[in-house]
Amino acid sequence: MRNSHNRLRRAALAAAVALFLPAAVSAQNVSADSPLDITFTKWITAYPLMTGFTAGDVPGVFAGEVLQRQVTVNPALNGIVRLEAVYEVQAGDRSLTALIRGGSNNVTGAAVLDGVILAGWRTGAPVHVTFETIPGATGCLGAPIGVTCFQGTIHVGRVPTAKN
Repeated sequence: MRNSHNRLRRAALAAAVALFLPAAVSAQNVSADSPLDITFTKWITAYPLMTGFTAGDVPGVFAGEVLQRQVTVNPALNGIVRLEAVYEVQAGDRSLTALIRGGSNNVTGAAVLDGVILAGWRTGAPVHVTFETIPGATGCLGAPIGVTCFQGTIHVGRVPTAKN
């Protein structure tokens, strides 16, 4: 019994290392000026606030706030939603805060937003965000059970260089 318990513990440790090591290595290899992709899983806690986590090139904690959400009233527009939000990635010296604007489609659940990092690491860099809405019945790994969640990518571009 003790042998199987130890094997189970070693297997769990190996699985954890396999999951998190690639993200840590990837984050260390990002140069200061190269474009990068931050993946995220988020959910609404108490509207308009969001929480979640990030992975990819910058593993950390996700925090955000919906500043504006407006759904079209014209049925011919199929529920297009205008969105404006603040996304924050809390990741030590790679923490950043971005203001983004764009929209989503209530029918497909897909969203596309663009913006700029206004504070923290890479201030001034453009960001392009895409995400998919995942119904609570399906759920996202790491999100509360039964809660609608969102999975996507924050693509961070290069910081613009100053021109004289």
